[in-house]
Amino acid sequence: MSILFGRNFQQSLPKELSTIVENASECSANMDITLNLAPFVRFLPTYRRKVDRLRTTSEKMLSSIEAGIKFNESNNSETTFIGRFKEIQGTDYDHQDLLYILRDLCFGSTETVSTILEWAMVELANHPDVLNRLQKEIDEIVPRDRLPSLDDKPRLPYTDAVMLEVLRRHNLVPFFVPHSPLRDTQLLGYDIPKGCVVSIDWNVCIFVSSLSVQSR
Repeated sequence: MSILFGRNFQQSLPKELSTIVENASECSANMDITLNLAPFVRFLPTYRRKVDRLRTTSEKMLSSIEAGIKFNESNNSETTFIGRFKEIQGTDYDHQDLLYILRDLCFGSTETVSTILEWAMVELANHPDVLNRLQKEIDEIVPRDRLPSLDDKPRLPYTDAVMLEVLRRHNLVPFFVPHSPLRDTQLLGYDIPKGCVVSIDWNVCIFVSSLSVQSR
């Protein structure tokens, strides 16, 4: 959040920051893969309530993100993602594009980061030998007067392996979220028509694309 909005935003508008975090978490809690796989269930009472909560929390979240953008406009003393986005895009930047990018980045940093940390602590608590070896490697490579950084990664192979193993054991998203292209396009020689439901999973993407070509 400090990268996106700046530390001044955290200190000056803590209520807005809290709203972003809480509503991002609430949105994640109400997301259901069933709505993507079987859209007709949204008419059922249980799923209708989920959709309503998703809409409400998303609107609250976007409103607080909007407050963060306006705050940055009047408090540009520190470097932030918002400031760099405007600097790169220029004065005619797409405001809605910025708003939705910030929303996605907030989603990707609130629920997921805390969940990964919880999984890591549980796994390490149940594997003290791994914990001891992990701690030893970090102590040998990283000085005590600072935190680890990405520059240390090449010299922390065991730490990197432990992090990857945690993610392998506990997938953040068991099913890839379906996407739909905004216009007719091609992927690996396959035609994908506008509006066709595809997945980031390459195997599924190619399979769906093949069906689209065959249907033509």
